[in-house]
Amino acid sequence: MKNEPTVTKPMLDDAVTDIANIISDFSNRVDERFNKIEEDIAQLNKKYDHLINTLDAFLKRLDDLEADNTARDAQLARIDRWVHQVADKLQIELS
Repeated sequence: MKNEPTVTKPMLDDAVTDIANIISDFSNRVDERFNKIEEDIAQLNKKYDHLINTLDAFLKRLDDLEADNTARDAQLARIDRWVHQVADKLQIELS
């Protein structure tokens, strides 16, 4: 029979402890990386929310401006019609 290496209980315990430490270290590093990713995602979400709110406010201002312009255009058309009616009654030619 050959001399096969003998694994003793202390050797096995040391190996298990080493593997447990490696797994623990790896787990901690993965956890730290996931925590960093979660922080980055939270910051991106805040920036995204701010961007959406800014766009909403800008679009509201554009809508308000468009409504104001439409009202102004209608008012100018009405005034122009009145001016032409007055000019016709007074027989004034407008150019």
